[in-house]
This record gives sequence, C-alpha cells and structure tokens, in this order.
Amino acid sequence: MNKSFQASKVAFCVGLAVSAGNVVAEEMAEASAIEKIEVTGQRILGVDVVDLSDIRKKQANDLEDIFRGEPAITVGGSFGIAQKIYVRGIEDTNLNVSVDGATQAGYLFHHQGRLSIEPEMLKHVEVKAGAGSALDGPGALGGAIRFETKDADDLLGDGEHFGALLKAGYFSNTSGTKLSGSFYGRVNDNWSGLLIVGKTDSDNIEDGNGVELGNTKTNQDLGLVKINGILADNHELELSHEIRNDDGVRNVRPHFITAGWNPANEQKSRRETSTANYFYTPENELVDLKVTAFKTDSYLTQNEGNDSRDGAGVESTGFDIRNTSVLAAHEITYGIEQRKDTGYYINGSDVEEKAKVVAIYAQDTFDLTNNLTLSIGARFDDYELDDSDGQHFEASGLSPNISALYQINDHWSVRTRYSEAIRGQKVKEAYLIGFRSNATDLKEEEAKNTDLMLAYENDGLLLSAQVYDSRVDGVVGTVRRADGRFFANAGDLKTTGYTLSAAKQWDNAQVSVNYSNNEPELDGEPLGDSDLGLGTAFGDTLTISSNYVFDSLDLELGWNARLVKSLSDVPQSRPNKPGYGVHDFYVEWYPMADDKLSLNLSLNNAFDKLYYDHGTYGYSTSSEQYIGLAEAGRDVRLTISYKL
Repeated sequence: MNKSFQASKVAFCVGLAVSAGNVVAEEMAEASAIEKIEVTGQRILGVDVVDLSDIRKKQANDLEDIFRGEPAITVGGSFGIAQKIYVRGIEDTNLNVSVDGATQAGYLFHHQGRLSIEPEMLKHVEVKAGAGSALDGPGALGGAIRFETKDADDLLGDGEHFGALLKAGYFSNTSGTKLSGSFYGRVNDNWSGLLIVGKTDSDNIEDGNGVELGNTKTNQDLGLVKINGILADNHELELSHEIRNDDGVRNVRPHFITAGWNPANEQKSRRETSTANYFYTPENELVDLKVTAFKTDSYLTQNEGNDSRDGAGVESTGFDIRNTSVLAAHEITYGIEQRKDTGYYINGSDVEEKAKVVAIYAQDTFDLTNNLTLSIGARFDDYELDDSDGQHFEASGLSPNISALYQINDHWSVRTRYSEAIRGQKVKEAYLIGFRSNATDLKEEEAKNTDLMLAYENDGLLLSAQVYDSRVDGVVGTVRRADGRFFANAGDLKTTGYTLSAAKQWDNAQVSVNYSNNEPELDGEPLGDSDLGLGTAFGDTLTISSNYVFDSLDLELGWNARLVKSLSDVPQSRPNKPGYGVHDFYVEWYPMADDKLSLNLSLNNAFDKLYYDHGTYGYSTSSEQYIGLAEAGRDVRLTISYKL
C-alpha cells in the first residue's frame, strides 16, 4: 500500500472525523491522498483519533489534557501520577494500551494510575472503545489505546537536514515550568534521528477555592531517542527508547487528600520502553510486513531513602509479526504475537510471578458490493500464569468479530459491529504480589461488544449517532470471601450507552459538539468509585470545541468546554456525583513570517470552578466527606516555542 500522504491534510481530515464520531467521507480521503481501503478500514473498525493539534494549542501536560475533548473518556486523579483513564466507564486496566507498538501491561497500585506518557512526544493517538478487531492485541476487553511518538520526519521541513525545536512553558496554578528540546536531523537520504528531552517542575495544585492540595508537586524528567533508517530497497528500520521519571513526596494513596491515615513519603516512579520496528514493503500486493519487538519496564518505589523502602513493578517483553496481503478486493492482515510479563514486589525479599500469552490472528476487509464493505476476523489467544503462591493457570479461546459498513448514498452511511475478546489469567497488581492471592477457581474473562452507528456528511457538515452494548463476563476484581480477600471473578460487567456528534467546517472556523451517555454496571448494580481495577460511572458529558483562524495575523482563537451532568445512578450509601462545567480558552500566534516562533496562551478552567472529576475516587462513607482530590482551579499557561 502507498504509505506516503500529506500529514497536514490527514490531521485535518482525521481530526474533523473524530469530532463527529470518526466518520470520514470518501471526498476527504481523496483530498488527503489516503487510499479508500485504508480510510474504510478505520471507519469499519471504529478507530477514534485524538486531534493532536489540540494538544499543542491547549499545552497539554498530562493524560487528562490529552483526552479532555473526548466525552466518552474521563481521566480521574487530578494530577499526573494519580491519573487513570476510563473509556465508557471501563478502567484502562481492561484495555490493551501500547506505545509505539510496545504493550503497557500490568497494574502497579490501585490507588494511582498505571500509565504515563508525555504529550510533547506524541504524534498520534488512537482509541477503540469496546472489544474490537483481531488486530487490537490480547486482552482488549474494553478496547485499545495506541500512542505513537514523533520521529524526525514529523519535524523536518522541506529541504531541511537538521533542526531543533525549543520550548519553555509556565503554568500559573502550580507556579510550574516546563522546558523541552527536540533535536532532529537527516544524516543522508536513508537515515534520520530524533532526540527529545524535557523537564517539568511544579508546586502543589490549587483547587477552584484556592485551597492547596498537599503533596501534589511534580518533578518529571523525560527523554526519547528514535532512529529511522532504510536498510535497503523496501527494508526500513525504526528504533526507539523512551524514559519517563516522575519523583516527589506523595501521599501513600496519591489520589486521596493529605490526612493522618494517608501520610506522605518519598516516591519514585519510572517507565522505560524500548521498541524495534522493521518494515518490508516490496512492490508486491502479497507482502506488507511489519515486525515489532519491545521491552517495557514500569515500577514504583515508596519510602525512598529509609529502611521502610519497598517497590513493585511489571516488566514486559514481546513481539508481533504481521503481514498484509491484498487479494483481489480483500485486504487481509494476519500474524502472530507473544508477550511475557513479570510482576514483582520488593521488600527485603523479592516475590514475583510470570505470565505469557501467545496469539495468532487474521482480519479481512473487503467490498462485498459497491456500497457494502465487510470486515471479518478472529484471534486465538493462549494464556499461562505461574503466580506468587505457586498456582498454575491456563486459558485459551477464539475471539471472532464482524463489521459491516453500508454507504446508503453520497451522504448517509451506517455501520454495525459485533466482536468478542478473552483475557486469561494475568499478573496481579504488583503492590499486592505476596499479599493477596488469586482464587483457585479463577477463570478467564470474556467480552462481547455490539454497536451501531449512523452517519451523515455533506459540505463540511458531519453528524453521527452511535449506540453500544458491551459485556465482560466473569470480570476479575477483588472479592471478599469467608477466608479472606482474593482476586476472583467478581461478576458480569455491562456497559450500555450512546454518543451523538456534530461538526461543521468553514474556511476559517470549525465547531464540534459531542455528547456521551454510558451506564456501567456490575451484576446489575452501578459501578462505583471503589470498584478499583474495573471502572466507574460518570455523568452524561457534552464537549464543545470551536476555533477561528485569522489568516492575515497568523492567529488562532479557540474555546473548549466540558459539561458533565450530575450522576444519581450510584451504589447504595454513596452520594450523587455533582455535575460541573469547565471552560478553556486559547490563543496560538505565529508572529514571524517564517513561522519559526510561536506563542501559545491558554486559560484553563477559566471561571475557577471547584469540581471533582467523576473518575476520581472521592467519597468516604465513614467520614461522610470527599477524600479524593479536587481538580485544579484556574490555570494560565504560556508556552514559547522557537524552531532553529
């Protein structure tokens, strides 16, 4: 397949499609030089792409900033180390999450987030909600999130061989600073490289009432090295290594307020990911080969520097070998993958457990008629686990899927999808290795997802409506039994809901409105904040994004709003979750004719709203008070960027 396209046009088309439920019209595909089958493949498989130009304009600093405009996603935790992603109410522990193809497996500690990524490094984020295609990787019960980092070609201009992008940012709420440098170059026609380094320092967060949230200071260091090269005709290689450090004095339970029962200590958080990607793309419709090998290590230590020091982490290694063959009207992607995970806890003596999954898969997308496109696939996953108590578990199964996209006429289309996924026994939460056991009758989890979407496109107007029903039978969580608490099959997790989207593009302006409703339940009862590792419910959410470009001034103004309805469908003894509305504004300006200098000014939470994200574990029934962290109040952010 032709892999060359104009990145700016792709960004516009995909970004606009996201705002309207990922509906990409054929006219847009032609304008962006993407082959029809590639665009159709994304539409039929339900890929949602985050508009990364918004990340730059909003001066995104963490996961919450990345997904702020996605109404079906909420990010709880208030600050980076505590943040968790919930897609349709399902926690990211139940999604397959990868960075440059490297799976981010495992779960460190249920009182904080397991994912860390620097927005500055990203060029592409894909979200697939619900069990999806055979290409989503093992264990994608609630969907998949794929982060892809930049490479040198993303920053080099026409005719450039070397360059640098320097950024300095300031955040008023935390008196924080952020410095980063991207250095990139092309050694010759075949090889290029990129180095990104950055550092963020900030003070404690202040909420909308001006109250300082103790022990929320941030001290982050990050780095990315990526090398791209052509080994020979049709042979390409990509090597990358990423490191992210996040240290500081944190509460033992970082997403809770400072209290006597939640003392602070010195903590150290690390993630390192190394990835090698090899591409073989001869002029042969039967061969489009990609081989990925990776290693990622994520760990957390507490009580650094004293005798009480302990730590836990998950190390993963794996590979994925996949090929795409075009046979007549069929585009078939098939492959084999393997991942090995080691979970470990360190406190004087080391305790660990090991898991492995091996899979084969295939996905076929083809035009059955001029108006009807089908995608059919399946994957077979085989799991093994040797846990820290000496128990051995095995599970395997087939996960089929089928999707259909029907183009009713030039403007209307409808898509329907049914998919399944299984997940066998996995390494448990790292900080509980050696403390909490797996139940002897622990079984695999099985997910089923059904959705239906109707879409309309005409003259820059995009409309869509989607309904879905997702179920995970035998979802694994903490279960209290007569002889203690165990990781066991906690029940059946069900999520139903709908999304509505509308977007309109003019020459210099764009407006998008998105609405999401979802109702996650465990055995018929609404999910609550204490269902850690499973998910949580959040109120109906409306997001609004708009911008206007002043061409003569090289200036763009934007407004974004996230309006969340109060939630009354909560577990017994829990209070309703109050609704809230947050408004952000931004200005992006290129004052120099060569666009080398840019200024970004944003006003987040412009009206200084005091609120708690519905994804933040935040209420104690014993004390009858909020113990989770409130979100940050008004924050003025300024970033100056200069391209050498």
